[in-house]
Amino acid sequence: MAIKYYLGIEGIVVKVKGIFFTVVSAVLFGLTPVLARLVQEMGGNALTLTFYRNFIAIPILGLILFCKKVGFRLPVSSLKSIMLVGIAGVGLTTLLLYSSYDYIGISTATTLHFLYPVFVAILCRIFYKEKLSRIKVVTLVVATLGIGLFLERSQAGTDTAPGTILAVVSGLTYGYYMMDMEKKGLSKLHPILVSFYMASFISGALLVYNIAVRQIVFLLPPKAYLYIFIMAVCTSFLAVALLQVGIQYLSATTAAIFCLFEPVTSNIAGVLFLNETLSVAKVIGSIIILGAAAALAILDQEPQKLELAEQEAQQEVHLTEEG
Repeated sequence: MAIKYYLGIEGIVVKVKGIFFTVVSAVLFGLTPVLARLVQEMGGNALTLTFYRNFIAIPILGLILFCKKVGFRLPVSSLKSIMLVGIAGVGLTTLLLYSSYDYIGISTATTLHFLYPVFVAILCRIFYKEKLSRIKVVTLVVATLGIGLFLERSQAGTDTAPGTILAVVSGLTYGYYMMDMEKKGLSKLHPILVSFYMASFISGALLVYNIAVRQIVFLLPPKAYLYIFIMAVCTSFLAVALLQVGIQYLSATTAAIFCLFEPVTSNIAGVLFLNETLSVAKVIGSIIILGAAAALAILDQEPQKLELAEQEAQQEVHLTEEG
């Protein structure tokens, strides 16, 4: 009895640790949009933020890999996948999300971005012919209704539709990133190494793109560079590392639920630090979208659990027949 009690307490402690690390990770992710918005007010723009956030992360991630004695070599096929997923997934997602801040608040943008679990389900259906369950269809419809509550005019009289579209599309591109990280086997590689190469490819691609558009601002106030440095450390290493530890203590599904603290943090931070307002419609829309994302993360695991239970039952029958 004492052993069972000890194991029970130990299990609770492990879960509490997992929840703590995951929530801290989500809070760090949720606070970085405030810094991004402040940099934009200092003369930066979406392209500048995306470039510097990745460029500054390169030496930081490289130093971590060197200290951990992680080799930099990867197969050419893996590098090609990292380049594609990094530029079209992470890079484009960041660019779209930061661009949306010009039209809507960070709280609204982050909440709309969290439609990505729904897009993962849709993209897996389109590209990998995975079954789109009834739960996923209902979730998609409900989430779409939630988006409609964000379509309104801002206090300045500007149309928020462009920002809403940009934020939603950022969820789509991030959904692509999440899908191909798994499908192309990139999630099995060292996460810091993948982040290092993604940051390198994204920075290079943006420099080439800037030759045509010339939008990257290379001279910013010192405080802006400090904010960008903090963003790079938080998003490319610290928050990612904490999330990985959280997943180890919990599970990917449980951790995904507590990741919803990110948009909650952005909503609170937007009100406190940027004087953003949250209308009743936006609050309801946020609850609908985040509720749909949480429901998808929880209920989507039920078929997998059922399949696993059936496999275990078949193994027991097989062992019984052999005996």
